[in-house]
Amino acid sequence: MTNNKGSRRRDTASMVLPLFLALALLMVGNGLVGALLGVRADLEGFPTIVTGVVMTMYYGGFLLGSVTIPRWIANVGHIRVFAGLAALSAATALAYSLFVSPVTWGGLRFIAGLAMSGLYVTVESWLNARATNETRGRLLSIYMVVVTLGLGLGELLLGVGDPIDPTLFIVAGILISLAVVPLALLKIPAPDGIMPVEFSVRALTRTAPLGVVAVALSGAAGGAIFALGAFYATRIGMEPGRVGVFMAASLVGSLASQYPLGYLSDRFPRRRVIFVVATGAVLVATLATFVDPESAWLFAVMATYGSLAFPMYSLAVSLINDFLPEHQLVAAAGGIVFVYGIGSIVGPLAASGLMAAIGPVGFLWSLAAFFVPVAVYAMVRILTAVRPSQGRFISLPPRSSTAAPALADPRDDGVAER
Repeated sequence: MTNNKGSRRRDTASMVLPLFLALALLMVGNGLVGALLGVRADLEGFPTIVTGVVMTMYYGGFLLGSVTIPRWIANVGHIRVFAGLAALSAATALAYSLFVSPVTWGGLRFIAGLAMSGLYVTVESWLNARATNETRGRLLSIYMVVVTLGLGLGELLLGVGDPIDPTLFIVAGILISLAVVPLALLKIPAPDGIMPVEFSVRALTRTAPLGVVAVALSGAAGGAIFALGAFYATRIGMEPGRVGVFMAASLVGSLASQYPLGYLSDRFPRRRVIFVVATGAVLVATLATFVDPESAWLFAVMATYGSLAFPMYSLAVSLINDFLPEHQLVAAAGGIVFVYGIGSIVGPLAASGLMAAIGPVGFLWSLAAFFVPVAVYAMVRILTAVRPSQGRFISLPPRSSTAAPALADPRDDGVAER
């Protein structure tokens, strides 16, 4: 029996290692491009509102991809879709330096968002097919670490080159294109199917209104950070190397807090944890507006904000799942990703509008404002609504597809609801 278990573990490892290697290369390349565009937009003199629109186009493409790419996978298979979308994503990374204009960049961002959405769907559904009851939790944990650290490492690469030079775009394109190699050349079985894309936002809102509000506004905060964080940092005078550290700080903070907050949310009423986290995010972002932009304290404050803002998505998804019967969990994932995508579109637009009105500090005030409705509504629900029985906390990265919640499906690990 022991030998059989050891053999299964080795087989699982040999099948998922190429996936994680491909995912890591994608994340590093994507993280570099996202941060680089924010810096370059400021250097090119793009107006603040224009930059917000350009960067937001990524989330428009991501939203479209989340509901269309699964059909592509059903038609031609995982490997072909992955290879095609990775090539498309790499091409967009290379094209930014060739066609420097807001209109062109907006179109390229839309295509990149669609491609990355499909790549997430492909990798996550592949991992879900390879996961067993025994390995599911560990695979999701590794997935989270790879996504978060990959994005952070990509942002740190800003310091190795001149943003005005095309070299960094070329590096990003190379990294993304190399992601095809592990899946194309190593023999790993493709999954038989993909996750269904079914959702009803109206039904989700009726069932778990606080969860939907928290998902949307965590998407707004995350979208603003990824889309405009580098632009803000450049506007306040940071050098590219410091911009990369600034961007990575929030991701490192989220990695450190995800599991402690999950532990607390499994042992205390989830709404109260959401209230405390949202209130903390408001206070920390407000504090950031009073910190000297040249002080190292700004990095610490952003790490603290990230430790609260990014785990809010996982807390909200876990709260929604507390209200849903088991047979609806996977179908609800489509609605959750859709709501998060809408928030990700609205967030950068709102933040760029505030920055245009009151200056760079508007970025920080917007990060505070996004979580005020969450904190207020959480308190209302605590005082007026019946507490649901709680399942376990589902820990998810802030960027994921409809397949990711199924990877953490609580039905598969024997954890009973309390």
